[in-house]
Amino acid sequence: MRTIACLILLCFTCFGTLPLHAQEMRWRNPMDGNARAIQGQLPIASLERSYYRLPDDMEQLVRPPVWNLSRQNAGVYIEFTTDASAITVRYQVSEALDMPHMPATGVSGVDLYAKHKNGGWDWAAGSYQFGDTITYRFANLAIGNEEKMRLYLPLYNSVTWMEIGVSADAAFEFVPATVDRPVIVYGTSIAQGACASRPGLAWTSILARQLDLPMVNLGFSGNGRLEKPLIDLIATVDAHLFVLDCMPNLTPGSVPDPEILDRIEYAVTHLKEKHPDTPILLVEHSGGGSSQVIDTARSANYRHTSELMRSAYQKLVSQGVNRLYLLTTEAIGMGTESTVDGVHPNDIGMMQHATAYREIINTILK
Repeated sequence: MRTIACLILLCFTCFGTLPLHAQEMRWRNPMDGNARAIQGQLPIASLERSYYRLPDDMEQLVRPPVWNLSRQNAGVYIEFTTDASAITVRYQVSEALDMPHMPATGVSGVDLYAKHKNGGWDWAAGSYQFGDTITYRFANLAIGNEEKMRLYLPLYNSVTWMEIGVSADAAFEFVPATVDRPVIVYGTSIAQGACASRPGLAWTSILARQLDLPMVNLGFSGNGRLEKPLIDLIATVDAHLFVLDCMPNLTPGSVPDPEILDRIEYAVTHLKEKHPDTPILLVEHSGGGSSQVIDTARSANYRHTSELMRSAYQKLVSQGVNRLYLLTTEAIGMGTESTVDGVHPNDIGMMQHATAYREIINTILK
């Protein structure tokens, strides 16, 4: 048997490249090293050695569902440079691999992009295997002209450990996290990424690539409710833009209308107290924009929620709040082909979100 194995090895050595699993691999852990390599997080020192989205001292300040969701890695990514033609990523997660309305590739998968020196992006199609250890393999990569690789982490799961492997003779270096001011998005499951088929297709991820700006995803599935502890935390960060997209979790029956209006007013006034010149983008409920969704009660709830946001926006503008903007349901343009279940976007809907956000943010930031 050993003789046969040696002959196979000799054959590949003489006539071709060894298959990926037979090459000597060198593995890197993003948590190792001195430089902060985890990106897409709030610029808070206590997050430097984790994949999480909220620092530990927030556990006693937010509701348990928000805290548990903050352990999920939506919007978090790792950048590195390499000349390797093949990359393997292996890791474990702590929760279920998929959901009834969202595939494992979006809930628990990773997603690899390469950025050209001219600013364009390419996507790497990987082969994957889900199990106790999840493995993604990216082969035949033509990355000679790319500046860096961006690896998005799972949208709805928590990575417990991860290693990135390339051949032992390949160059590899993690890119330190950017110190540029981010766009901070505080929202719901739609912002978190439900129901994108893979992490790079969450609208926040698409938008960050299009704008070439760092973005922090603070979407909390079912629990994006404009709550004071989150607003107070966000207000500690010097940002390019604050996006408040919580109306899908503030529909009738969840929170009384007067309290919703109070939460919107507190969020805007507190952020403006701390950052008077930073723009704030308020967002109506993205669902309910299509009259073809045959569920009158659901559509009425969505419209009512958007009307609340619109009235709050108009009141604040009339009071003299500057650099306050509104993104409407109609501008987002969700239709019957845009959604998985009547509210969560599919990949079409995610692109519609990104396009609508890009247009208004380009106007805001000029």
